[in-house]
Amino acid sequence: MNMISLMSLIRTRTDLNDAMLGESPGAGQGLVPDPAILGQVFNRINDRSQKGIDYARSAIELDAIAQVFCADISAGMSAAATGTLDLKMGVPGHLVEEINNILCLQNIVISPPAPGTGLKRMSILRKRPDVSSEEFQNQWFGLHGILVKRLPGILGYRQNLVLDGPRDAEGNMMVDGMVELWFPDTATIESSFRSDIGVTTMTHAREFLAEISTFLVIPRVLHGLS
Repeated sequence: MNMISLMSLIRTRTDLNDAMLGESPGAGQGLVPDPAILGQVFNRINDRSQKGIDYARSAIELDAIAQVFCADISAGMSAAATGTLDLKMGVPGHLVEEINNILCLQNIVISPPAPGTGLKRMSILRKRPDVSSEEFQNQWFGLHGILVKRLPGILGYRQNLVLDGPRDAEGNMMVDGMVELWFPDTATIESSFRSDIGVTTMTHAREFLAEISTFLVIPRVLHGLS
């Protein structure tokens, strides 16, 4: 099922750890389940290296990515209006240096594995300036999605096309897409992208992507879908 995902890109004043967040990030922070909210996941970043790839990286640095899943845009707006949608998900306010929210159309290529299975890698994509938004979506949802789906060892794959979010001084989107990949372990990530299909996949990426910034995350499912 494809849906709308709302994400918060969170940068903190210091690296987050479990002690700062408590046993359950989001507890007592207004995250009462709302019928419009299908799932909530808090992804704490624990590795910012370009695992498996050699690609230009953006200047965006993050410490966490929060996700909220809704059936459609109106459902997400409704949840936001009720005041139950806390996109910081319990990160103490005094720790937040910067937070940017993005609205995405989610495309599920391979359903993610059960929570706690394997490693989750999230990546920020920025398209090449000479590629239109329409061409970016066509390339990413089309051939690129097929290539990534064939990577050896891949356990799950979701594409999140950014519909609205922060823009730079020239009015260009600072994030064009968010990738979610699941693999068994870091060794599989490395070997997968070094395989023949991995090399082909990254060769194709250069036809429409300017930057790929990858993060390994520790996800915590707070409610519903993961």
